[in-house]
Amino acid sequence: QEEQEAQAKADKIKLALEKLKEAKVKKLVVKVHMYDNSTKSLMVDERQVTRDVLDNLFEKTHCDCNVDWCLYEMYPELQIERFFEDHENVVEVLSDWTRDTENKILFLEKSEKYALFKNPQNFYLANKGNSERKEMNDKNKEALLEESFCGTSVIVPELEGALYLKEDGKKSWKRRYFLLRASGIYYVPKGKTKTSRDLACFIQFENMNVYYGSQHKTKYKAPTDHCFVLKHPQIQKESQYIKYLCCDDQATLHQWVTGIRIAKYGKTLYDNYKCAVKKAGLSSRWANQGTVEPAAPAGSLSAGAVQSNGQIPQIVQHSSAEFPETLKKVDTPEVQVSSTGMMRPQRNQSKRNSLQPPAPPERRSSAISASPILPSKVKRDSGVFLTDPDSFPAPPPTLKIDFPPPPPPDFCEPPPDFVPPPPPACSSGNGDLPLPPPPPPLSSKPPPPTKKPVPLPPKRLENTGQAGEPRSAGPSPTGGGGRQVDFMSDLMKALEKKRGSSS
Repeated sequence: QEEQEAQAKADKIKLALEKLKEAKVKKLVVKVHMYDNSTKSLMVDERQVTRDVLDNLFEKTHCDCNVDWCLYEMYPELQIERFFEDHENVVEVLSDWTRDTENKILFLEKSEKYALFKNPQNFYLANKGNSERKEMNDKNKEALLEESFCGTSVIVPELEGALYLKEDGKKSWKRRYFLLRASGIYYVPKGKTKTSRDLACFIQFENMNVYYGSQHKTKYKAPTDHCFVLKHPQIQKESQYIKYLCCDDQATLHQWVTGIRIAKYGKTLYDNYKCAVKKAGLSSRWANQGTVEPAAPAGSLSAGAVQSNGQIPQIVQHSSAEFPETLKKVDTPEVQVSSTGMMRPQRNQSKRNSLQPPAPPERRSSAISASPILPSKVKRDSGVFLTDPDSFPAPPPTLKIDFPPPPPPDFCEPPPDFVPPPPPACSSGNGDLPLPPPPPPLSSKPPPPTKKPVPLPPKRLENTGQAGEPRSAGPSPTGGGGRQVDFMSDLMKALEKKRGSSS
């Protein structure tokens, strides 16, 4: 138990130390300006390099991970800009910015970042003629890169030429002859030769970054707009320690900036490129899997479903694939083609289920009331054939072969049997409804005669008492009631005669 307690205590101490170490890690919230003028905020700590930040941005933006994407640093005040190298620590670079700075970080594609490794001959063989530069194949390019970066020491391109140098604190430019070496940039003083002992050191690459100049022709009166700048990372404002150089053309500018990067970073630059290519290859592989794999199963599933289940919608697609010629030849509407596709599964079902063919005749002959359920389905499947018999001669023989089998006539018969019944059913229903109403009036008329005889006898008696002409008055209102009154009057007369004779 004591050992377990000691171990638990040690684990707690270790965890606390890790938390303290994590708390001491310097973190910054970085606002990155995207290529579409939007912005994204990222939490970056001092352990992350540019490659990590790029990977994070790739996940957030879902863009392709090609090697040209980079973090781009811009100094609006100095009008200079550069791309971060993939191994650079972003927090260290941003820590050199001032609090009120207008500097920006952009997420952009820049082909100049790794143009060296795509066409190394443009940088290493620039002074050896155009023929060698143009005829370089991929194998020779790889050999040239291996020779330049994977030897005992990195080979720096042999660059030299006349460049324009901005004088300190002035807007005037002087033309001087500069040479690039692994340790820095040198120039030839006036009246001296290009020998190594006569060269003067212009600048060394330790604690120095190279930037592209932006619109220096208007700001500093530069001879051209193809300028690059060398300065210490901590210099954030105008200073006499910033070196401005101007080239004659864009190609020369890229050669000098790339040569300085090679001399400063060496083989690390090549390793960064390999890592970027590997990352781009993985992303493209994932992209291909995401687009190709879903399509293949879809096709295989549809084919399998057609063969095993024989479902109608899937077979329709299959039939359209089997008969491309008929689609071109037939001039009738597309409904006919779809009907042929709909007909095949029915034929297959009739072959598989032998009990279904006799069932329809029984249903048709048994009763019309049972037909509305089944013929409705038949109408969907085979109702199209009502218009097809007129157009049967037009289709090619391939379609004629499909119609003769027995299933079509069986399915063609139900529609005539089904289509007429609904109208008679509706008409008979409408005809029967008026017939029942007449009987109620007939049944309702007899009650008045039954009620009339009750008041009529007194009327007849009064008539007979006043005027002895019941026969003339009796038949006119009713037939049956008048006869009864005449009979009574006769009896009364007979009784009166008897009384008279007796008296």
